[in-house]
Amino acid sequence: KVTSVEKANVMQSGRLWRAVVSEVGKAEYPDVELQHMYADNCAMQLCARPKQFDVILGSNLFGDLLSDLAAALTGSLGMLPSATLGAVGSDGRRHALYEPVHGSAPDIAGKGIANPCAQMLSFAMLLRWSFGMEEDAKLVETAVEKVLAGGLRTADIMQPGMARVGTSVMGEAVVRELDKLAA
Repeated sequence: KVTSVEKANVMQSGRLWRAVVSEVGKAEYPDVELQHMYADNCAMQLCARPKQFDVILGSNLFGDLLSDLAAALTGSLGMLPSATLGAVGSDGRRHALYEPVHGSAPDIAGKGIANPCAQMLSFAMLLRWSFGMEEDAKLVETAVEKVLAGGLRTADIMQPGMARVGTSVMGEAVVRELDKLAA
């Protein structure tokens, strides 16, 4: 299910957005359920019932705000991958940009405190959506899950009883787990 967000009740651009999304959805994705929601209501619904959403589609203005809100629900921006998906090209591949929701975080670069999980999960999305490598994407996701289940935590997601590690240790642990899974 795709939830398209805008402010069609107060913005002309929102009415255009809604019309175009409806038209493209009907013409190109008739099997995908589409619902429209005002962006402010979507923010409230994300807090109250986040599991109702599969995909939220919005302009950069609303998408950026809602993705940061969703990050707060997970506990950290460091855990959320993101993708800006383009059309599937004539070669069958999807052109896209994959990055952590938090971007490059230049304020903490080189300090060894960044959580690398979102970057690795963004890579899994690239494997899935641009290269059609579903099994490899699942391996990356499973490796991250297993490391977290094993108790390693970067500072942003630290919990009592877990082992606090830095960027390199977390990344290396995921790579080791990935090697085990791929063997």
